Amino acid sequence: MPIRITINPESKSTAEWAIFRIAQTLGPAWDVWMNRHLVFDSHSGGAMNREVDCILYHREHGMLIVECKSGKIWTKYNEETKSTDWYQNDHIMAASKVPSVQVGSLIAPLHEYMKEILEPAGEGKMRKVRVQWAVCFSDMDNMEGIPSAEIPRKRALLRPDVISAKRFEKRLIEILETPVQANANMPFMNEYLDEDSLFRLRNFLDGQGEKPDAGEIIKSSYENCFEEATEMQQMMMESISRNPRMRIEGVAGSGKSHMVVWDALRLSRIGKNVAIACYNDLLATELKQDMDKVISRDRIGVEKKYAQDGGVSYGRVDVYAYSEWCEKYVRAAKLKIKRGGDRSLYFDKELPQAFVKAQKILAKDKKKREKFFYDAIIIDEGQDFASEWVDGFIGLLHNEEHGIVRFFYDPAQRLYASRNGIDNAQVDAMPVMVLNRGFRSTKRILEWVRKNTGFRLQAFDNIVLGEAVKEIQYSDGSEQVQMLSARIDELMEKKKLSVSDILVVSMKSDRNSALKNITDERLVWNTSGDKSLVKDKINIVSVYRIKGLDATAVILADLEEPAEACKREDWKRCMLVGATRAKALLTVFRKG
Repeated sequence: MPIRITINPESKSTAEWAIFRIAQTLGPAWDVWMNRHLVFDSHSGGAMNREVDCILYHREHGMLIVECKSGKIWTKYNEETKSTDWYQNDHIMAASKVPSVQVGSLIAPLHEYMKEILEPAGEGKMRKVRVQWAVCFSDMDNMEGIPSAEIPRKRALLRPDVISAKRFEKRLIEILETPVQANANMPFMNEYLDEDSLFRLRNFLDGQGEKPDAGEIIKSSYENCFEEATEMQQMMMESISRNPRMRIEGVAGSGKSHMVVWDALRLSRIGKNVAIACYNDLLATELKQDMDKVISRDRIGVEKKYAQDGGVSYGRVDVYAYSEWCEKYVRAAKLKIKRGGDRSLYFDKELPQAFVKAQKILAKDKKKREKFFYDAIIIDEGQDFASEWVDGFIGLLHNEEHGIVRFFYDPAQRLYASRNGIDNAQVDAMPVMVLNRGFRSTKRILEWVRKNTGFRLQAFDNIVLGEAVKEIQYSDGSEQVQMLSARIDELMEKKKLSVSDILVVSMKSDRNSALKNITDERLVWNTSGDKSLVKDKINIVSVYRIKGLDATAVILADLEEPAEACKREDWKRCMLVGATRAKALLTVFRKG
């Protein structure tokens, strides 16, 4: 449906309802806004504050402003005032309500304002959007009583024009391409807008302004797009729900973790026990909290609807980081691992191998098998897993052959080159669903990612353009510390953000970062072993620990290009991960 803003449900105008109903039949090339209140200040046209009944926009043909008039409309020349009086049924219209005056005076200011808010084209010229006007007389079959000098028939939408979808679209295009005397008897120029300019135009007409601030993005566009995206994703997951095994490949910000929660809830509601694993301990904590919330809310909804449990017997859903799963089973099986001094060897090899041994021990006991094995397993951020980890975790299924498996991953966010979970034979045999659009980050952030990493990420159509990424160069660690505190001051004072809205993502570990000794009391390093973000502080987190999480404003710190060419691809992947944690505002501290 092309309707971006729907009609005021309290509208008593039959003409508004007529054009709203027929506008719903237009194809996806059209955008429609009903009952808009436009407030803008054009450098050439001055301040404008005007209500518009309907706005229609087509990328190829331009923008049409429509004034809607119900009932019988007619005019009469007033000999006394030497002017034309307008009547609606038997009542004379106020001068300000004359339709040609209402919309006609808006055209020139809108033309100019469109040029002001749209980005200059590559050759330096301002982009132009054709703006035309029309009047909808949906209760009239002809223009009897209205002289063409007042409103030409070519600008009128009559009852026959708003009954047939094909005729309606044809008339819209005819009006938009009407030659105008002010333009040498030629139609106004209209340029096919690029994506950034299109988003600016839509933002303005959506009522967000051409440059919405962080608060507006989060409160309106982000939340609306999140709802649209999750609805779409739920439909996609429902479409594959009968497929026991599926891998879901999704770009950064495509909502994979939200889909994990939704699918786990669906499985739990039909009595399935579900095990969820990810590599990142911070993400595991977040997933567990989200899972607890949605199941609790779902239970309340069921009980409210049926005054009891409604026959829903929820299966249990357990969420841990992969290493926590391993340790839990090793303890339950009472296995002892001789841990050497090599931390990576322990977590990458010895502990996963003990995990598999523990499963075999626990499977022999009927009660423990019921407690420690599952009907479905879900792996999130699967690109962080080694192939043998995937096999080991699938081993938690009661029935490895027919059990349910979901494997979520993004090849572009693979930061551990030695781990090949994506190439696992069981994963490779699964059918794949691809999510190639994101809804987390603004267009400006994704464009910065493309320019700096080469990864081209697409956004959903209604994601706003947002503010430009702010890059700050520093020469040494102490200068970065000072600049970081100043930027936080700016975000909190000018953008009115709280500490929980801001996240600092370091391209380095806490031991190697120039921020390791920072004394700003608003900041705290979130290091390995911390299971969640500190709520009343601005967390500094290594890029390796932050995947799957996000914040309103992200400050990407310690950005220093490696001297070795062989490390640059991994470095770019880290940039991708860090930058796409930002929903609205991204600041980058780059060593100059």
